[in-house]
Amino acid sequence: MIGRGKGLLFLALAWVLLAHLSSHSEAASNYDCCLRYTKSIIPPRVIVGFTEQRADEACDINAIIFFTKKKLSVCADPKQSWVRRAVHLVSQRVKKM
Repeated sequence: MIGRGKGLLFLALAWVLLAHLSSHSEAASNYDCCLRYTKSIIPPRVIVGFTEQRADEACDINAIIFFTKKKLSVCADPKQSWVRRAVHLVSQRVKKM
């Protein structure tokens, strides 16, 4: 009887651990946030797309996340003039397609 109790306890602990690990990996994949901005200016010709991160949703800072031809994600400050200009140019390029 004691062996069965230990087996159930082990099974319960394994289930709790599995649930805990899966919740952490899901949270990390759904909320990949920019924590700081790039200090480099990204030329618009290498940008293939962008998305907006909003501080009032799941992340701490507002950011524009640029996606480059080399499949990099670059976090930029939306208040910077070069960022606003790049967003405008990429948006115009997409409208022409």
